Amino acid sequence: MASSMLFKITLISCLAMATAHKKAAPPADSSGSTNSTGSTGSNIFDVTKYSASTSASPSANSKAFLEAFKAACKVKGRPTFLVPKGTYQLGPVTFEGPCQGTHITFEIQGTLVAPPDVKSIPGNAWIEFDSLHEMVLQGGGVFDGQGQSTWPLPSHNKPISIRLMKCVIGRITNITSKNSKFFHMSLHHAEGIIIENLKIVAPGHSKNTDGIHISGSSNITLNNIDIGTGDDCISIGPGTNNVIVTGIKCGPGHGLSIGSLGKYKDEEDVGNIHVKNCTLAGTTNGVRIKTWPGAPPSEAFNITFDDVTMTNVSYPIIIDQKYCPNGECTTHAPSLVKLRDIRFSRIRGTSNTPVAVKLACSDKEPCQNVKLQDISLKPLTSAIDEISSFCTNVHGAVSGIQNPDPCLGPHPGNSSNSDSSSAPSPAPTDD
Repeated sequence: MASSMLFKITLISCLAMATAHKKAAPPADSSGSTNSTGSTGSNIFDVTKYSASTSASPSANSKAFLEAFKAACKVKGRPTFLVPKGTYQLGPVTFEGPCQGTHITFEIQGTLVAPPDVKSIPGNAWIEFDSLHEMVLQGGGVFDGQGQSTWPLPSHNKPISIRLMKCVIGRITNITSKNSKFFHMSLHHAEGIIIENLKIVAPGHSKNTDGIHISGSSNITLNNIDIGTGDDCISIGPGTNNVIVTGIKCGPGHGLSIGSLGKYKDEEDVGNIHVKNCTLAGTTNGVRIKTWPGAPPSEAFNITFDDVTMTNVSYPIIIDQKYCPNGECTTHAPSLVKLRDIRFSRIRGTSNTPVAVKLACSDKEPCQNVKLQDISLKPLTSAIDEISSFCTNVHGAVSGIQNPDPCLGPHPGNSSNSDSSSAPSPAPTDD
């Protein structure tokens, strides 16, 4: 109850901050762009006043962006870092706080284009926001990661397009991320961040381009985001608590995922994750929880997936505690990640795999209190004739409509076969 109350208070604070920002926003000129006079006598810091330009090199623009930010960061009021309309080649840049002001707004109206060569971005991120309080990122701009040439390469040493590190209270809205080299956006050790009204774009073959990845963070809201990518549309990693995910449109991609969990020692627990009112189309998984074999002890608990529509989706409902992408596992020992208090409710649509509901839990730590409520899935008739469920090492119950027939009992017409020995076809591997 205390964590829930804290979450509500944090969200109210975020919304109040965003509303106040709108009221305090600078006026627009007749062309619709922000009226800026540069840094002199103003709280608006236009990067073009610091030698950034649409004809400058990536390194020159990175230097100009950083100089404009440093000037804005020294202001005690409410500064705006402005990138006017236009296309800017941009090398890696880190906006590092804390700043003097109550908050800083990044008004990105233009298109930022990353160097195509992965070696040009030696760090973990192309654009990083570090240790900022009450930041706002907005403006209708585009972040073009130019990742096409890097997608066939191994996932290590590829940069995230946009990363928030240790940022507290903030809002990201009305931007587009396209063709990232690695994850489009990542939140790590962040708190009280609202992300909404985004578009994330990459083709289905763009390896490791998760839409939004969250780890070690709390009190996060994701709302009204259109994601098409080559990996998880949303992935929620270790140490994450109190996340609300609503209005996500996912596809192509690998679905909405908790995990993968248990790849490393001493991972923190995951809890209070609520996914609601989302749609998935043509994805290789639906709503999913995944842990590695041999994973050390941790917990994932109080997880709900409600009101989710699937169209032509593989494995619409899946718990996979033997997750092993591309044969990378070093052990086949049972996962010790404890999954409990999980609900799938009002999940509907079409499955293109014979197994539509797969609950494959650990031999050593069976899943506890898993509930299936009003599941209404049908076979995609152009691909398969019928669908079924598969369960192993899972304890829970079902209620309401159940299609396919549940393997989790008791339920009318179904014997409680929560340790079914009939294994389904393996789920698609991914990272």
